[in-house]
Amino acid sequence: MKTLMTVVAVAAAGLTTLSLLPAQAQSSASAQPNREREAATPAQKEMRKCFRSDDIDRFNPIDSRTMIVETYGRQNYKLELSGACMGIEDAFRIGIRTRAGAINVCGGFDAEVLYSEPGSGRLARCHITDVKAITKEEADRIEGVTPKTAENRDREGT
Repeated sequence: MKTLMTVVAVAAAGLTTLSLLPAQAQSSASAQPNREREAATPAQKEMRKCFRSDDIDRFNPIDSRTMIVETYGRQNYKLELSGACMGIEDAFRIGIRTRAGAINVCGGFDAEVLYSEPGSGRLARCHITDVKAITKEEADRIEGVTPKTAENRDREGT
């Protein structure tokens, strides 16, 4: 009987500890975003941290390890890819497959990029190791696009 009471007491203590863990994690996690929000510029505050895997309007592979995607909502993201994704620069279409039935891609290893290898047509995949929301200007700079300004239009004669 004494052993049974000891087991019940230990189990109750364990359940109490487990129920307190999410509250501690939430309170420590809530302190960090406040610091990040204070340091963010107004443009960065408007950017969404995640994007839906089915919400990609266009993509641009910069090299075999970096890709810029733009959503239908005109939000840009810089994706870092694992290893060297050979042939991704020549891909005409991509797909993004998320893990465990999730829809959103928020960070590293949430999803992988699928594309057909040029020539063979075999399906290739590259894991996404990092996702960073960026502004349109940052995307243009990374892609090497000169933004349209009045000065540029005058030079082009348009």
